[in-house]
Formats: sequence, C-alpha cells, structure tokens
Amino acid sequence: MDMPLVQAILDYVKEDTARFHTPGHKGRDLFSNSGFKVGWTYDLTELRGTDNLQAPTGAIGEAQRLAARAFGSDVCFFLVNGTSSGVHIMMIYAVQPGQKVIVPRNCHKSVWDALILSGGLPVYIQPEYDKERAIYTQISPDSVKRAIAKNQEAVAMVLTSPNYYGMVPHLEEICSILSRHGIISLVDEAHGGHFIFNSSLPPSAAKCGADIWAQSAHKTLPSLTQASYLHASSSLMVDQERLAQVHGMMMTTSPSYLLMGSLDWARAYMEQKGEAEYDRLIGLIDKTRSKLKSLGIGTMDDYVRPEVAAIDATRLTLDLSQLGLTGFEGERILRNRGVQVEMSDFCRLVCVCTPADKDEDFARLVSACESLRGHGTRRAELRSKIHMSSQIPEQVLSPREAFASKIDYIPLKMAPGRICAGLVGAYPPGIPKYCYGELIDKAGIEELTVIKALGGHLFGVVDGDLIPVVK
Repeated sequence: MDMPLVQAILDYVKEDTARFHTPGHKGRDLFSNSGFKVGWTYDLTELRGTDNLQAPTGAIGEAQRLAARAFGSDVCFFLVNGTSSGVHIMMIYAVQPGQKVIVPRNCHKSVWDALILSGGLPVYIQPEYDKERAIYTQISPDSVKRAIAKNQEAVAMVLTSPNYYGMVPHLEEICSILSRHGIISLVDEAHGGHFIFNSSLPPSAAKCGADIWAQSAHKTLPSLTQASYLHASSSLMVDQERLAQVHGMMMTTSPSYLLMGSLDWARAYMEQKGEAEYDRLIGLIDKTRSKLKSLGIGTMDDYVRPEVAAIDATRLTLDLSQLGLTGFEGERILRNRGVQVEMSDFCRLVCVCTPADKDEDFARLVSACESLRGHGTRRAELRSKIHMSSQIPEQVLSPREAFASKIDYIPLKMAPGRICAGLVGAYPPGIPKYCYGELIDKAGIEELTVIKALGGHLFGVVDGDLIPVVK
C-alpha cells in the first residue's frame, strides 16, 4: 500500500536519532507501568522528511493528494481536530459577517459554533418530521427552494448527509438547486466517509456535486479519534488557495503525526480492501437484522419517506417500540451485558458498524438483545406524545451577538420572553428548540418540560433546569 506519510514516520524512527525536539516524551514509553499503551515512538513533529501540515510539500502533501484521489475530491486537507474544525473552516471560508447562510435545524453543534466564528446570519429550515415514529428525518428539496425564494441573498447552505440514523437527503438535487442560485454547498458528511468505497452505499458528497465537505474518518473508517478529512471541488465556487489559508488558520501548528498517519493508513486500507470489506459487513448486518426482527426489534432497513433518498446499509438502528422499552432503557440493559451502542433516543438504539466489526461482535449484540424481552413496562404509543412544534422562534440577536452578551442562568419556567444564549432542546427529537439569539416562548418551554417528564433528556441546560439567557 502506498502510504507516504506513514512511510516518512517509519523512516525517521529507523534512524534511531537522539531526539532533542518536541514532543517531550521523546518517543519513549514512560507510562508502561500505568497500563496506558500508546505508540509513543511514532508521535513526531515537523522535521526534515516528515513535512509540515501548515505548508505541505512532502509526505503530508502527497498523502493529501492520494486522499483526494481516493475520495473523489479535487483537493483534500487533513484535520486533526475532527470534522467540527472542518465545519468551522467551511463556514469561515464561505460566509462573511452579516451574510445569510441556510441552516437546517438538525445540524451538528459545530455549525452554530461556526456561525459565531464567521458572523453569519442563519436562515433556518426544519427537516421533515415523521409523527408515527417520532423522528426528524431530512430536509426536502422543496424546503430548500422555499428558503432560497425568501432569501435570495443567501451565500451558502449547510447540509448534513447522512444523519445519525443513516438517512441521506436528495443531496444531488439540492446541490444542483444551490449551484443554479450561486449558493455554495457545505456538506457535513461526518458519518459518510465510507460511502464512496462500495456501490451498495448511498452516493457520496463528491458524487453529488458538493462544493466543500468534511468527513470524520474516525467514525466509519479505521483512523484514530479526531482524525478527519476536508474536501473541496474545483468548481467556480471554491478558491482552493483561500480555503488552504483558512485551514492553516484553524489548524494547530503542532499536529499529531499519529492522527495524520492514521488518515494516510485509513485511506490506503479502504482503497485496497474497502469494497470487499463493506460487502462482508453488509452481509453480516443483513443476517443480524433478520435475527433481531425475530426478537420483535425493528431495524428500519425498509424505511421509506419522500425526503429520504437512501439509508446507509451499515447503520444499524434498533426500534424497541414493540418491546415496550425506551431506547434509554435499552441502552442501559445492553451495557450491563457488555454491549455499548453509539446513541439512544426515546424509541431507538443506533449502532455504528464498520469493517472492524466481526461475526462474534454481532453475535454478542443479538445475544444481549434477547435479554431485552420482558423488561418493557410501557408501550410504544408513548412516542405519540413526543412532539415538538416545527415553528422556528423569532431571531432577535445574531448567534455572534448572543454569544458575546453577558449571560444569566435562570429556571426554565422563568425563561419566556428572554433571549436564548445557547442551544437548548431535548432528546428526542434531538434538535434545538432554541438557538443563540432566539426569543423564548411559553409554548416551547412547555414542550421541553413534557418531553423531560416522559423520560427524555434536555440539553443546553445546567443543574437540571437552568437555561442560559442574555442578561
């Protein structure tokens, strides 16, 4: 396998040099007695032969070029602070202070951080909501068209593809709509880095005509945590030199070579084995789904909605509704039996599956799920009570203005009429009810309170029920 950055690291280690340079551990395992095992020898810094992430001309530059080729982009940048930093870079590149950017409400937290950093003004749109299953799905092309018609001065749009449940929007159609209106498409493809390596998976952002997109290699590909890719096309919308400048501004000048080396290795591994390994994985998941269904556990593999173009065949979502269990209860039971899922909501468990998973892992999952039967105390009908209005609150201050304000923390019941100074919502449905700078109303607070009473969890509050507001 061609891995230029990995090879540069190995070459330096072979020299057995006296290391009078950072990092301070000098490549020696000083922690062996503590049980903390790390490849200290290979944790390097910018040296002759190891290149420089801020101005790559050697091994890093070549590794990024190989990644761009593998993932179908025209340029690739390594990220050592996760896809969150990629979202920050995309937004700072595309949006100037005071400019409008279209933002679905089901975006990742990093998008709101990026609004604060860039000074952009959000134009919010809601993803579609499936009342029967109590789940937000994806945005529709029609909702994008409506947002553009009302905000023709918008300069960018953020898209999440796929979402946590593996649901992909009609990304190619939406990117085409945006392109026709001169709006740059910024895709958070954190959970879809594997798409391009197997034809049974949904089309990648690269194939759908995205302008800039970021992928968490550490989520579905075999890299270390925090290791991600930032990609861009050569469209007229993208100035690659300017993008590189923003990338350099947002990346540390002391990047981890373990992280970057794992990005190089993950790309090479996927090029060589990705198609076959994902064929194997999809086969294992199909067998597992059949076994789970026999236990009364739905897997949403046959889920159909007009706004959902495709579902990731490797994302295993378990619906516990028919067992009378909430996802939160199911997660606790499985953990006590040696299985930890990625996420739970009121009705479901989400399992992230990759080629690193083996037959025995899925066997343990099925065995643990057998123990879920008999624990249910309430029926799935409770999910019909989980409801959140699709109405978007009034934006009083920009996210940057709200963030820069002095903040108070007050009880939820006292919040109506105040301006929110954070992101506040509930799981489920997992999207903010109030965002930075929005006016808090009584109805929304009542919705959050009801969801909490039904067993949901509030986010963005402290000490149970204190919400951040502008002072």
